[in-house]
Amino acid sequence: MKYIFLSLFFSFVFTSQSNAQSVRQLRKTIELKMPKGPGNNGGTVAQNGKNRYFYATIAGNKTYSLAYFNAAGEMMSPPDLALLADVRGLWYNPALKTFQGNLFGDGGWVTYVMDDAGIVYDVKPFAKGQLQPFPNSVGQYNMRENLVHFLKGSTVVSYSAVTGAEDKTKTFLLKTGYGKKTPPPADLKIDSNAVLTNYNSTTVIYTGLSNAEFGLLNLQTKEIELYSKTDGLLSQKLKLPADAIVSDKLNFSFSNNTYFLYDARNRAWVGYR
Repeated sequence: MKYIFLSLFFSFVFTSQSNAQSVRQLRKTIELKMPKGPGNNGGTVAQNGKNRYFYATIAGNKTYSLAYFNAAGEMMSPPDLALLADVRGLWYNPALKTFQGNLFGDGGWVTYVMDDAGIVYDVKPFAKGQLQPFPNSVGQYNMRENLVHFLKGSTVVSYSAVTGAEDKTKTFLLKTGYGKKTPPPADLKIDSNAVLTNYNSTTVIYTGLSNAEFGLLNLQTKEIELYSKTDGLLSQKLKLPADAIVSDKLNFSFSNNTYFLYDARNRAWVGYR
């Protein structure tokens, strides 16, 4: 009888652990302290493919700060460097060997002009019109497929990084909160265009991780939820520290395997791994 009880006990423990959603604790690894100046919202953090510096932005106006930092978080850019365009999303295009970005509203996309030191000194129009779902949408670059992803409700929509045109064959519905071990009901109906509650509504991150390509920021649980692009189901949860600052729009980014949140009080992008 004793052996039967122990067998049942361990079987219960194993089953309970197997059915639990995978959760990993994130820890702060870097801080990118932005220069003093106007603006309360972080836009994006993106890595320069040439010098490997992190380029970080303050969203809201073309005069707001653009700064770049080394791997230790030390600012390497001039303190008065400006965005030059009202950028929301920023990404490094390896084919062009420079940064591109999507602007607020119908401002379109731009291409940055940089000198050999990595200092941006001009922007050129790349594609015109509102090439994004909403005015404040933040683009995330997918280098593997040369796409730029945006969040539209609970749907990830994709645009060609070559032309700026939407690729409707690359649309992914994220079944928020549902995973393989907690599948959605068969009769589940999702308004894919409705703005998600309790989530950051402007930003979806692209990780490039197999079966965990897209990430959403859950404001209620202070977790970053990773979803599979294959079936739209939740595959991983990343728990943020209790003191992490979360926002319902902007202020959320991903670059070089680091999850970034913007802390407006300290004017710093904080990176977690």
